[in-house]
Amino acid sequence: MVAMFFTGHLGAVRSNHPRFALVLLALIVTGSVAAEPVQLSPEQSRIIESARVAALEYTHQLPDFICTQITHRAIAKTAENGFSGTGVSGRGPIAAMANSMGFTADTIEEQLTYVGGKESYEVLSLNGRKAVNKEHMSLTGVISAGEFGSLLSEVFDPASHTTFTWVHAEKFHGRPVDVFRFNVPKEAGTSIFYRDSDKEIQVSYSGEIYLDPETMQIVEIVSKFDLPPTFPIRVAERRVEYAPQQIAGKNYSLPTRSHVHMEDGIHSYDNQIDFKNYHRFSSESTLHFDDNGQSK
Repeated sequence: MVAMFFTGHLGAVRSNHPRFALVLLALIVTGSVAAEPVQLSPEQSRIIESARVAALEYTHQLPDFICTQITHRAIAKTAENGFSGTGVSGRGPIAAMANSMGFTADTIEEQLTYVGGKESYEVLSLNGRKAVNKEHMSLTGVISAGEFGSLLSEVFDPASHTTFTWVHAEKFHGRPVDVFRFNVPKEAGTSIFYRDSDKEIQVSYSGEIYLDPETMQIVEIVSKFDLPPTFPIRVAERRVEYAPQQIAGKNYSLPTRSHVHMEDGIHSYDNQIDFKNYHRFSSESTLHFDDNGQSK
């Protein structure tokens, strides 16, 4: 499940504005008819279909693993209020940018466990201090989930009726890549839930995929959600970058960083997320004990 949550301003910021929660949940769409790519040559269509096969097999091939997720979050006034957000295209460290320009920032370190195709989180520290009784989904500010597997499979699922168009070829970190634009229609799009008013809407989303033509693996995906002007959140975008990671002696294409950008017309919110220290999951890795030494 792809999800981004917006629960008000970052903890260090005081505001009289109402608290929000923005939740992007992928809808399950029935049907088995593949989307027909448009404006593609036969070779480009072949590339997209090969990438589709690889993306749909992706989650089934991933092993159970653990990694460290470090999220640097920054909040700033939007351009109309004196500052401008970095936008989803930015790849620099958000915390460094925030400190140098007077924005508000914080850092969250978590242990991410991926078992049986599902993600779970344990909050380890907040701004370098050990976290106590903190849960990922209860943190205030912008948080996200779903970078592993579901993000790609939902774009390439034939039931989503995604359309693809060719953009250009370019270099990505020195590697040649093919860039395609995609659009997921509203009827197969994303459900957005606004927690304060219990309002739920369904929206389309679009973006670009950066595809390695040799391996047929996605090295980066950029998504922008089509929010109506009356919705409290005006902009919601995400970029996820993938690279080979070794787990138990075998390489897998996994997220290395993600950037989430959101705006509400008053503030912009930027999360730079780094994924590190991948290793294979074992039951011993996540055992917790109470004060009497008993496992929980």
